[in-house]
Amino acid sequence: MSTDPHSSLLADMARLSPLPMLAVCAESGAILALNQLARDTLGLSGNEPALRDLFDNPSLARQFLLIARNNGFIRQFEARMRLSGGQRVWMLLSARLVEVEGRAALFVNLTDIHERRLIEEALRESELRHRRVLETANEGYALFDARTGELLDVNPALCDLLLYPRDELLRMRPEQIVTEDSAAKLKTPMDRWGSASNHKLELGMRRANGEKITVEVSVSAISDQDGRLTSVFALVSDITARKLSEERVLYLAFYDTLTALPNRFLFAEHVEQALRQRLRSDRHLALMFIDLDDFKQVNDTRGHDAGDELLKVVAKRLLACVRNTDTVSRQGGDEFMVLLANLSNARDAAQVAEKMLTALAIPIPLGDGVVTVHASIGIALCPEHGESMTELRRHADIAMYQAKFGGKHRYAIYDAAATES
Repeated sequence: MSTDPHSSLLADMARLSPLPMLAVCAESGAILALNQLARDTLGLSGNEPALRDLFDNPSLARQFLLIARNNGFIRQFEARMRLSGGQRVWMLLSARLVEVEGRAALFVNLTDIHERRLIEEALRESELRHRRVLETANEGYALFDARTGELLDVNPALCDLLLYPRDELLRMRPEQIVTEDSAAKLKTPMDRWGSASNHKLELGMRRANGEKITVEVSVSAISDQDGRLTSVFALVSDITARKLSEERVLYLAFYDTLTALPNRFLFAEHVEQALRQRLRSDRHLALMFIDLDDFKQVNDTRGHDAGDELLKVVAKRLLACVRNTDTVSRQGGDEFMVLLANLSNARDAAQVAEKMLTALAIPIPLGDGVVTVHASIGIALCPEHGESMTELRRHADIAMYQAKFGGKHRYAIYDAAATES
């Protein structure tokens, strides 16, 4: 304590206080007394300086005294204090105006908050850097309230991606942005946010102009110190071009580019699947091999472009003759194959073949004239003519030649006896 005499009550209070404690003149800020804890904290060993000399910013000392005198107290006042060794430490000050021996004084308590302030400043700096990165990032960013699903924040990249102004986007809910087929996908991850720290999902989104795009969303759950889920952070990347490229590659692998029919590879998959399903039932299936008669003549006389147009028409007419559960495939050139699944008997396949021959025989306008298509169709039945893709294809091919040699534009069901003869 200072050498200036004070009441024993004041001395006892200062000595017993669990915090560094000062008594200062409310007008001048001169230190009247301080306890040993304050002396140790501030590093004071001799004559005490004025309060303004302890503040790193003297103007804050004047502000502190003015508020305390006018209000009679201060509950929280943060300031950086300058210790005797030159070190600067953040302190939290509280004060109450009292009268001591006829003059106004302030009892001031000090709490060291230096570590907390350093952490807060580091956090603010980190958040500032983080925000700057997000503001300039090419990827979209969104922050959601985990409890309500409310959109709390977005960056310019997301606004540019979805073509919405920021204010309008913040008023929208996720269901208003995602496409209908992605709405169910969105609900499931919401249920898992509490158990998974991060994951990715693909969503369809609708831009302000109605255009649909595909995005990849990287979702991270953010929890408080008690482990309660508070918010969800999402990075949104436009993968529309990549998905279109992947779909194009997949399409080229399994579909004929001219007719858009399944190619021989996808057709084989469908046949194998149908054969497995047939084992669980007593139904039949049929493979049809279709070869256009005299198609080479169309290419030679009218050109390959005319031949391609003719193949497109043939594909459409064949599709019109079968059920949605059947498969029409272009095998290459002018050859087609058809899978008829779940048949009752051989007559079902024969009826489809008759329907096809009738449809194909309708004249087709081509260039400056018309062309009439004729076809030879071979039919192999399962299980009568085989129970594997290899057997059925070979026997359907043989039946097709039986039809062709029998006069063309007709169908033939595989006949082993006729082959042997």
